[in-house]
Amino acid sequence: MAADPLRVLYCRGCSAPLNGYQSVCEYCGDHNDIDRELLPQDSVPDAPGPVRPCPVCATSLQRISIPVTEGNPITMDRCANCFGLFLDALQLELILNNTAKFSQTVDLGRLDDLGRQSGNQTEIVYRKCPVCSKLMNRENYGARSGVITDRCREHGIWLDAGELKRLVAWRNSGGHIVDSVRHQELERERLRREKAEKEKLARWNREADQRGGDGGWGNL
Repeated sequence: MAADPLRVLYCRGCSAPLNGYQSVCEYCGDHNDIDRELLPQDSVPDAPGPVRPCPVCATSLQRISIPVTEGNPITMDRCANCFGLFLDALQLELILNNTAKFSQTVDLGRLDDLGRQSGNQTEIVYRKCPVCSKLMNRENYGARSGVITDRCREHGIWLDAGELKRLVAWRNSGGHIVDSVRHQELERERLRREKAEKEKLARWNREADQRGGDGGWGNL
């Protein structure tokens, strides 16, 4: 069973408690693999694949296979130095589905806390996709997750160390439910605006017909 993402973890270098979802120890500066407990313990390095550089530290990414409850194992890229992950959206969804434990309830207080907490980045940095080297887009994952992902629309999503742990906490707190409601509201608003524009255009056409089809300009 996956570890509780809310449990306090300690730095592997100096044993100091890690601050929230920060993977870099604020005391000794060591990098910590705080997402590792959320991945199945029998995940193993995969067969060698294309050499892809880490978008954070340029270390060659390692291919690992992760077993899931249903279907074939999923394969993703992982940095052995800074512990970031590169995977596609469907793979991330599978991991969250297999890891989250309380996903049918909504804890608004916990979601507010997650949204206020900052990630590992202290400044805005646009990173290159490990596959195509194009700059990735920064996107807020879901509602109130507090995670800004780096996404290449063609090849996948980059998660800094600690962001998977944060997303599991977001999912456990019902963040995906809140996000689904948000998308439904956005879709209703889009349809409302679309309907209003169609009605406005129809009204203009009727008025133009009543003026003899000249649009109100008269005979030129």
